[in-house]
Formats: sequence, C-alpha cells, structure tokens
Amino acid sequence: MNSQYKPLDFDHLVALAQTKPQVLERYLRLKVNQIINAAKPENRIHLRRLQFRIDAVRYRAKTPLAACIKISQMMHDELWCLKEVLDGSRDSVNHPGPANTSVTDNSKRSADKVIPLSRTGRFKA
Repeated sequence: MNSQYKPLDFDHLVALAQTKPQVLERYLRLKVNQIINAAKPENRIHLRRLQFRIDAVRYRAKTPLAACIKISQMMHDELWCLKEVLDGSRDSVNHPGPANTSVTDNSKRSADKVIPLSRTGRFKA
C-alpha cells in the first residue's frame, strides 16, 4: 500500500488520534523506523537504544502528558551532560597544561555570552 509512505498533514493526524489511535501509533512507528534506517549505520544502534528508552517512558507513564514531561526531562538531562562536556573542554583551553602552550591569550578574546542552565536532578525512568 503506497499511501502509508506519504506524510500526513496535521489535521489528518489529529483525526487519527481521536478516532483510531492504534493506526496513528503504527504510522508513527513506521516513520520512526524509516528515520532510523535512513541514518548512518554507526548511529543506528544509538538511535534504537534511545527509541527504546523513549518507548519505555511512554509505556510506564500514566498519562500522555506525564510521558511528555518525563521525555522532556530526559532531553534536558542530556543537554546538561553536553553542557558539562563543553565546559570541560573550555576549561582545558583556558587552563592549558605544559604540553599545550600554544593556546591564544584569553584576554584578547571577546567576551562570550553564556546562558546559565539550572539542574533540577537526574532523569530516572
């Protein structure tokens, strides 16, 4: 059936969610699998693991809103981890060791604007 590969518009998705949620779920699974299969082979395992975690959160949540909040918290935790990695790499540039003496003087750099992130706690699925 060729129609299952055509993207659906928002109104059609809303109608499916209200009348046939199981059909919408199958359609979303199909699209997720298409995206994962189109990814680079070295990224597919990571994407499948991530989708497994998302599915587990959705399955365990009592309501769709609760699932959305938990998945959002999971995304914020990953963003926080990325921030920590980036801050660590910035520290290594600001405080070079004896082997890295060719780093430019930070006083000549323009001041960067850093957006502070607050951490409320690690995600627990």
